[in-house]
Amino acid sequence: MLIIGEKLNSAIPSVRQIINDKNAAAVQDLARRQAEAGADYLDLNTAHCDEVADMEWLVRTVQEVTDVPLCIDSTAGEAIKKGLETVKGDKSKVIINSISMEKKRLEEVLPLVLEYQCPVIGLTVDDNGIPKTAEERIKITEELIETLSRKNYDLSNLYIDPLVLPLAVNHTNAVMFFQCLRDIKRLFKVKTVSGLSNISFNMPKRKLINRYFLTICMASGMDAAILDPLDGKIMTAVTTTDLLLGNDRFGKNFLKAYRKDLLAD
Repeated sequence: MLIIGEKLNSAIPSVRQIINDKNAAAVQDLARRQAEAGADYLDLNTAHCDEVADMEWLVRTVQEVTDVPLCIDSTAGEAIKKGLETVKGDKSKVIINSISMEKKRLEEVLPLVLEYQCPVIGLTVDDNGIPKTAEERIKITEELIETLSRKNYDLSNLYIDPLVLPLAVNHTNAVMFFQCLRDIKRLFKVKTVSGLSNISFNMPKRKLINRYFLTICMASGMDAAILDPLDGKIMTAVTTTDLLLGNDRFGKNFLKAYRKDLLAD
């Protein structure tokens, strides 16, 4: 399971404040702690700030203290472009978050994906919005894969996000999402990814819901998650579920976490 640390997102009011204040020490502390907690990537989002200029500042600030690869998170091609230009080192390791079948986003982001040949998160959304059914999301997945294939993009770098919606809106939203994950793996053999927070929006005990949602997603074949690596219980869920699914050969990662006292009951 690939872990994308979610903590440097300007949608979080406290993070938006430290970005606006150019509080480098606070940003770097969040970056370091996520990396130390096991994040494979750090998601950077400045959508609620001066997006383009702050993306440049955020990339530079984070890369001063860690070489963990970055996930450049924006709906705006200009912000993604600035982030990619700013990144030091191998830009082909950067994850672009995200592309979709929305005409404007496809026009802005696809050229960047092709230029840098880096991994990309593909959303199952088009100009009609987020589909209400699993079948419609699978259809958009197919269209996105066909679009990338025509451009000779390496589909092993593609992560499809079927876009989970809150349980508070419809109690079957999680079930539909699990079905999407299984269908995408079966039909297209590409990787899948999700953020966790949407599923529990407007519900009590959100961390509890997120944790169990993640374990079922993993059992349904999900390859990556955007989550809070500073949450010891959710990281324990990742480690334990990987063990149970046979992804942790001889239980090495589980035992390593146990010896370091990282497993939270």
